[in-house]
Amino acid sequence: MLLAFLFFMMPSFLMGQSASAAEREADETLSIGDKVTISVFGQSDLSGDFVLDGAGAVNMPLAGRIRIGGLTAPEAEGRIRGALMDGYLRDAVVSLRIAELKPVYVMGEVRSPGTYPFRHGLSVLGAIALAGGYRVGDESLAVLRSELLLADEREQLLGTSLQTLMARRLRLEAERDGMKQLALLAARTPGSAQIMAGEQEILDFQRRAREGERELLSQQVARLASERTALTEQADLAKRQVDLTQEQSAEYNKLAATGNGLRTVQVEREREYARTRSEAARIKAELAKNETALGELTLRLRELDTTYMRRVVLELQETRQKILEVERSIPTAREIAESRRRRLAASEGSGAATDWDLRITRQTGLAPATIQASFETSLQPGDIIQITPKRGAIDSKQSEETQTSIRSLTGLASR
Repeated sequence: MLLAFLFFMMPSFLMGQSASAAEREADETLSIGDKVTISVFGQSDLSGDFVLDGAGAVNMPLAGRIRIGGLTAPEAEGRIRGALMDGYLRDAVVSLRIAELKPVYVMGEVRSPGTYPFRHGLSVLGAIALAGGYRVGDESLAVLRSELLLADEREQLLGTSLQTLMARRLRLEAERDGMKQLALLAARTPGSAQIMAGEQEILDFQRRAREGERELLSQQVARLASERTALTEQADLAKRQVDLTQEQSAEYNKLAATGNGLRTVQVEREREYARTRSEAARIKAELAKNETALGELTLRLRELDTTYMRRVVLELQETRQKILEVERSIPTAREIAESRRRRLAASEGSGAATDWDLRITRQTGLAPATIQASFETSLQPGDIIQITPKRGAIDSKQSEETQTSIRSLTGLASR
């Protein structure tokens, strides 16, 4: 009778203990990665510690995988009891408790970001206190202002660099197309007139230097062409003289063959014929030399144009690549400056909740969700708290004008 009494009373006692634990964790739902202790009365082989897998399930003997993710502890006990009684046990008394609470994660503008043990009743403000408070409290306003000035300076330097590169691109395109005047920048910013004037001076200098070199080569080509014309005429006259001398020599040889000519005169005729042939050969050689020099000068003139155009195209390609690099860097520099500005605004603020953007990423069942939070929001195990300063309104007029000009230049460079 005593054993029967204990058999019937023990489930009631265990269920009372489970109810006590359930009251403490009633609002907490199980999620992926939770480590739970499951006890089945009278079935030690089915009891033990289990970890929820990626699908939110535990793998138990006999029953196999049971999905309990997203359920509270009492709901999970009921589902496990139903699975065990479905063909395995006649009656099952199941107790489930969370064996190991997941820590909370604190990120953002705190002194010591990291993981911290979860305690029941922990709020966002408590988590910030565990992380050492706000980070901006460690830094003086002078340091924050210095960082902001450096970030703004880098953003302005990138904007000036982008403007300079765009002016250089216009100048190289003008050199490529043979234009004498640069087109104006679509986005006019302070200093653009000086940059464009400098690029116009470079364009004028490059054009004058190229035209001067081409003029010298063209003059030499014209001189050699004139010499070739004269040598061609001399070659024609020399050939005519050779023909006449040969004809006279042949006629006198016929006269000498009949005994009516002198040998000395015949020799003189042969000598004159040889001299005229030599002169014709010399003129022909001079003409060939002239044509060779003329061909070399023509080739140099073409190489001058080719080298000039190759340099312009390579510089244009390099400039376009640099424009893309600067264009990619500007959003990052702007975001860094905005981050410094927000931190300075938060440091100069009151430290109230209105100065901070508080967000919690929480595992709800199998999918994470991000919610807006306040200092009083209660945390759950595994919560990720992100603390960032809200956007400040301390931008100066000059900074706003600089950002506007940089955005317009960035859009123009993209087009």
